[in-house]
Amino acid sequence: MFLLVLGGSFAGYLASLKLSRRVQNLEYFLGFVQAAETEIRFSALPVRDVVEQHGTQLAFLRQCAQLTREGIPFDEAWRQTACRAEGFFEKDRELLLRFGEGFGASDAEGQISHCRLTMELLRRRLEEAGEEKKQKGRLYRMLGVLGSLGAALLLC
Repeated sequence: MFLLVLGGSFAGYLASLKLSRRVQNLEYFLGFVQAAETEIRFSALPVRDVVEQHGTQLAFLRQCAQLTREGIPFDEAWRQTACRAEGFFEKDRELLLRFGEGFGASDAEGQISHCRLTMELLRRRLEEAGEEKKQKGRLYRMLGVLGSLGAALLLC
């Protein structure tokens, strides 16, 4: 019985943790896009170098940098890694893919505009994710505990 309650509680905690991880990853990606905009504006670094220098906090950005070092073109490396980015929801991955499609595809002013648009979309997404975390995170934890307690009582 104790293990059932513990397991249910843990399941609720894991569901809540996914929401927290999403918020954190969106914050990291927002920071990356801000750094990318600054780099494009002031140093005109190639996108590959921008990802390598500023993409250390997210696994898919590190993987993308690794693939480009191995000779895979940037757009292909981005597509491969962003599609499988962990800690994001599907709609977030779509935003990552759209960012990668336009990143490095135009002149500096076009890239800066692309970064700004992505930052605005990320801020909105981050606000939604924060609200969802606040509302559903607590719900998931309580459902895990109460659901497993109910199941344990039924088994008694």
